[in-house]
Amino acid sequence: MSAKEDILKYLREKSHEGALQSELYGLGYSRSTIAEAIESLESEKRIVRREVGRKAYRIWLVEEAPFPIKGLLRLGVLKAVEYPHALLTAKDLEKKHDVRVIVYNSALELTNALALGKVDLACSPLVTQVLFGLLTKSLKIAAGCGFGGSGLVVRGELKEGITIGSSELSTMETMLKLFLEKHNFISKVKVVYFKKPEEMIKSFLEGEIDALSIWEPYLTKLEKKGFKTYRYTEIFGLYPCCTLGVNQEFLKINERLFKEFLELYKENTRKLKERKEEALDIMAGLFGFSKEQIRDGLRGFVFDYKLSKEQVEAALERFGLKVFNLDSLLL
Repeated sequence: MSAKEDILKYLREKSHEGALQSELYGLGYSRSTIAEAIESLESEKRIVRREVGRKAYRIWLVEEAPFPIKGLLRLGVLKAVEYPHALLTAKDLEKKHDVRVIVYNSALELTNALALGKVDLACSPLVTQVLFGLLTKSLKIAAGCGFGGSGLVVRGELKEGITIGSSELSTMETMLKLFLEKHNFISKVKVVYFKKPEEMIKSFLEGEIDALSIWEPYLTKLEKKGFKTYRYTEIFGLYPCCTLGVNQEFLKINERLFKEFLELYKENTRKLKERKEEALDIMAGLFGFSKEQIRDGLRGFVFDYKLSKEQVEAALERFGLKVFNLDSLLL
């Protein structure tokens, strides 16, 4: 490995804490080699360095730096097909700005990254963004994203005593709770939580859990395998799933860039049918889903940037939350 590769590996392990430049001298290279590698990585915009004391510097990977960087936009998304308009917007902006798309497996990890400032914009569950927004005061909900697009998949019968997989503090958990209440199964089944959808599906297919609350395109993929599926929109109507959140420090540093993103985001939402094939190509390359899986999954969603206070209140009420200062969370 080269000095650059070793530095990147070390910084990846340090995550958002970063590392003092002096720490890197312990990687086994000369000071001049480390200095040259840092300069090269900075010029390639792979790392960012800040002075933290007299001749002392802390260094982060650009994707891990817990603060906004002037002229840079980092968009965080989950491995789902709910964000075609956001991904098209990122692609459009790449023509004139430095834009990075970062894929997360966990809604909690992604929204935490938004709160910390590791990503500047994030498409993650509404409920998760509200909870982190209330706790950290560091993010705002800027727009709607996808509505619907999830359901419950069951092996065999829906009955008492089964074990159901879900993702914690998410739309999946909210809708599962409503579903169980409607069918009088609250406290009669066991719910276990997973960080990654692939782990949850593996557990389901191997018989470790009996059902799972999951989003597209996994929902349709399992339905096609012959498993019984309950789509939440067919039972409860349309509901907001993920929303577009923005870090407040990013708003201060890159307000013009954010406004440009938001206007393009609205335009791409309106023109989504026209650019559907382009969006399919982006998602297939980014997530590894087949175009057929993505096309199937898109049918489960309604895409809209508009999000009313009433819609947010209704979604939170389903989760059992009453937020009195909701206006402070909405942009």
